[in-house]
Amino acid sequence: MSDERRQHERYDDLELMLNVARLGIKGLMRANPTAEWLDFSLAGLLFVSGQVMQPGEVLVLDLCVCDIELTEIYGEVVSCTQEDNGQWYCSVKFCLEDKRMKQPDIRHCLLKIEDKLRSHRQYPTANISGVSDQI
Repeated sequence: MSDERRQHERYDDLELMLNVARLGIKGLMRANPTAEWLDFSLAGLLFVSGQVMQPGEVLVLDLCVCDIELTEIYGEVVSCTQEDNGQWYCSVKFCLEDKRMKQPDIRHCLLKIEDKLRSHRQYPTANISGVSDQI
């Protein structure tokens, strides 16, 4: 699975809203960590948080890029390492083998998010801050 994850292109240069929820005892929700995404691929994502996550821990993720919203998808923590700044960098793979994740609309939304990120990378919006000074 690790080799398969590395085959997907990664994106990190567009605003993606990420909400992370942790499952508690018997599926009850616990306090949700704040998270900021760093990297996205079709296989998973990397985010930074102030809370440590345990490898193997299942998370419920909500993703939103522009007008594309994907809610309550499952991801499994692959690794979580602390950096010098005290923040935790968590790598999460999407649980694509989960029954809900096999629904065509979930895969379709992941592909749309990837397409939006790829398009932004290929055609970044022009920096117009200097244009108004010249007019």
